[in-house]
Amino acid sequence: MATDVLKLRVILDDINAERLILPSRPETVQALISEMKDKLNLTFDFRLQFEDPEFNNALNNLVNMEDLPAKATIKIVRVIESDLSSTSTDDTVLLSDNTDSPERLCRWPAIFTVPTFSYEVEYMLRERNSALGDGKTVRLTRDQKHNILDVMAAEIYKHKAYPSTKQIGLAAEALVSKHPCLKENGSTKGYEGWLNSLRFKMGNYRTKLSKSGIRDVAVNAGKRSRTNPEGAASRASIKRPRRGEINFLPNYPHGERKQTLETLRLAMVEQFKRTSMERDMVSIHQHMQRTFALRREEIVNLAPPVVELKDRWPALFCEAQLYSEFHRITNLNLPSTFYASLDKYTPQLLQLYKKRKTGTFGQKMEAVMMAFEERDKNDICAARIAALAGLPHYLKEDSAEVFRTCKEDDLEAAQEGEVALVAVVNQEEVLQVPFETQHVSIVLEDMVVMSHRSWTDSLVILFALVYALHLKYPDKLSAFFEFIQVILLDLDDGRKQLRPKLQALKNELE
Repeated sequence: MATDVLKLRVILDDINAERLILPSRPETVQALISEMKDKLNLTFDFRLQFEDPEFNNALNNLVNMEDLPAKATIKIVRVIESDLSSTSTDDTVLLSDNTDSPERLCRWPAIFTVPTFSYEVEYMLRERNSALGDGKTVRLTRDQKHNILDVMAAEIYKHKAYPSTKQIGLAAEALVSKHPCLKENGSTKGYEGWLNSLRFKMGNYRTKLSKSGIRDVAVNAGKRSRTNPEGAASRASIKRPRRGEINFLPNYPHGERKQTLETLRLAMVEQFKRTSMERDMVSIHQHMQRTFALRREEIVNLAPPVVELKDRWPALFCEAQLYSEFHRITNLNLPSTFYASLDKYTPQLLQLYKKRKTGTFGQKMEAVMMAFEERDKNDICAARIAALAGLPHYLKEDSAEVFRTCKEDDLEAAQEGEVALVAVVNQEEVLQVPFETQHVSIVLEDMVVMSHRSWTDSLVILFALVYALHLKYPDKLSAFFEFIQVILLDLDDGRKQLRPKLQALKNELE
């Protein structure tokens, strides 16, 4: 074993840190963890991250002891269930759970799978498909067509309560592809009639589900009709997924009622009255999973202010739980998907930025690129920041109200606004490109709700909060956030087309 002294500042949680001096350097990371458990009286499992001087002291996972300087800051990351692929940097890694999962566990499929119909209909279709060469066309009875439409509507609903016309068309196309005898003679694509029939059937199916109390469609019941002439217009304030959500307004888990779920919520509030190290994070994660439907009901139907949500659901403002919530809503791992796509497009974006030099936005773009040119070209963090900071200028949007930089002395005045990322920087001259930050405040409704050391991580957190709290995109950066949603994360919700400037950018990147 080596004899050099190891001086460590150990970050235990957001507000606690300990000084630890080891007379000799452990040979392995596991040996270091064992010594830390013994010296600091830690009884839980954890992994380690360290501030890496090679990357401007950004946190990296500690894998080899050779990477750790003799004097270093390390952070404890509690491990509840092991997961080597997680990118979360929160105090706890939480991934798998055994509690009830949300109702929809997959996105709209690339190829729609046609379900099995009744025995009579399946037999008839099999016979007609085999006899296509005799020139006869299939003539369905009323009951047979109803069976096909009912079963298809139920299958479509498994993926989406409010599918787009494009998605219904994909289902209709799959139907006639599997059963060629149903193809319509004389039509352009052979399935236009089925598309229209399925559109009307989905409306009727939602009405039937609404009467049964299914929440994601019942929320829109009670609109104006002959029996309710004073109600709101039938198409007014429709609450439905619009940004690729697959679990927008789920039902309560089996056997649960509002009162029982409220009990779980109160138990989580009590947990957050304890210190970070005393909280039962396994219990909190299970309760968050179990109360997902109650939380979405409150957020979607009542739209309470953020300050109230922070009091009622404090776990939602912890990084690991926030990413879990985003996964429940979209079935997408936000950090890994975001960074994988961003790293894919960053070189192309930076090349596009160099070409735009005219007009006011061109001048701002040039300032971003000049600041980036002064950075280490192998610094991936700087490249990511330049790509993201330059994007609003490329899209001709004003990011000044949302993306702010300031010095520590000016922080309090800067922490206002509906939505903002406020980066505290060290530079003598405060620039709009936050390459090096002391910390970043995430502001919602004039209140700092979370903070982070990294600007890009703070942006990912802000995007997750927009989904988790059902917020609108900032008006002046709507195209920027749609770029993240549609191009980086592929959460396009089956939309017909992008706005022209986003479509043009997408074409440039393909």
